Amino acid sequence: MENIQIFIYSIIQGITEFLPVSSSAHLYFIQYIYNWEDNALLLAIGAHLGTFLAVIAFNRKLFINFKENHLLPFAIIASLPVIFTGGLIGLLGYDSFKSNLYIIAFACIIGGVLLELSDNKKKNKNEITLRDSIIAGVFQILALIPGMSRSGTVITAMRFLGINRKLSITFSLLTGIPVLLAACVFGIYKIANLSNLNFIKLSIIVIISFFSAITTIHFFYKWIEKFSFRIFSIYRVLLGILILLYLI
Repeated sequence: MENIQIFIYSIIQGITEFLPVSSSAHLYFIQYIYNWEDNALLLAIGAHLGTFLAVIAFNRKLFINFKENHLLPFAIIASLPVIFTGGLIGLLGYDSFKSNLYIIAFACIIGGVLLELSDNKKKNKNEITLRDSIIAGVFQILALIPGMSRSGTVITAMRFLGINRKLSITFSLLTGIPVLLAACVFGIYKIANLSNLNFIKLSIIVIISFFSAITTIHFFYKWIEKFSFRIFSIYRVLLGILILLYLI
């Protein structure tokens, strides 16, 4: 059972981290259904590390040409509000709402509607400005509400600002780098003193999350070449409704 738990958790994290569908909504819902409480910290750290390495590997060319690429500094700027606010909430112990399925369900529905509204913008700019990155950064704070989706909030903000779909995805991936790095550092800090840490299980989680994430990123770009974000909007609304029906 434990091996199945590790596999399912890692796959779900890898697939949903960079799609605008909320990884936390899926993971908390699955944990609630099957009453998974063991290995929660190990699973979270391994999955975050795997998806972090996946987005680094996918965008490795951008790091090679760092001096010529303005997107990375803008992505860092856009990540600061959510990292600071999330860290503050965690340190003050106000993060107990994160596993509330009612909040997750309504956030999925609202986030899906916002994504659909933003994707109907007629403009398709192919350049991101400092102003755009700041607005996206402020909007990304909404990702601290479980079910809103970190990548979803960034993509939604970009589309509201008239940024084309492909560049919106790219920017959401890049803003994920500092956020995932912060999550990994915080997680490693929390397990540093654990004497029973299972490095084999951790490695398995990292590997599964890595390959499922990088496969999903490639799929996402291929999908958006022909289609809009509408399928993800519909999926999020249906997921929210499903969670509410399950709770009734």
